Amino acid sequence: MLNEVEVNSFCKSYGKIKACDGIQFSAEKNAVTGILGRNGAGKSTLLKAVCGILYPASGTVSVCGCERPDEIRKAVAFVPETPELPMNLTVKEILFFEASLFAVPKDRMLSSVEHAVSLCGLKDVLFMKVCALSKGFRQRVSLAKAICREPKVLVLDEFSAGLDPSQTAFFRSELKKLSRRMTLIFSTHHTEEAALLCDRIYILSRGTVAACGTAQALMASSCAGTLEEAFIKITEGNSPDESSL
Repeated sequence: MLNEVEVNSFCKSYGKIKACDGIQFSAEKNAVTGILGRNGAGKSTLLKAVCGILYPASGTVSVCGCERPDEIRKAVAFVPETPELPMNLTVKEILFFEASLFAVPKDRMLSSVEHAVSLCGLKDVLFMKVCALSKGFRQRVSLAKAICREPKVLVLDEFSAGLDPSQTAFFRSELKKLSRRMTLIFSTHHTEEAALLCDRIYILSRGTVAACGTAQALMASSCAGTLEEAFIKITEGNSPDESSL
């Protein structure tokens, strides 16, 4: 399979603290790649590098064959844990503005927005302002906002945090559908979520890749009955919060 994202020997420090130290990471095209790790393991730093937000101190980050951060940012859409949306705009206004901002061709703009609205179940709230929406619907708008840009790679940071079980199940279903159209990368604290969604899982520990593989392979190599048990064994000996990063 073709890798859409390639990260080689990626290092990044904040002062004297190494957030990422020689990370090797890749994400296959039209696959779902998950990142697991304790707080401070380097997940957010790696995601920001893949999005072209952070530059490597050493090593390389390549997305769709591009290494320049400005080119990477055109190819990648980011969905943060907490939605970042203008409260006084309607859902429709936000989606069309986002599509135009990222130069989606006019002949595709309507269909792109309609696809995002349909996929995220936003038809009934299309003309409502964000300030009137629940947390679950705001997260749906945040996802739709990223989708209507027509990115090649979609990156999600703890996308299900704070959602109730029915909303989480909805998002899992939609993300599986999305992976047919784009490459997905997401970080999570939930091992069950990773096991259900991911084609490949990276486990980070203290800024390095501690293990990588399918959920089944990680469990087998750790002699574990569940991915959660495997994760605990692989990261054993690290403190609950490895750093403040």
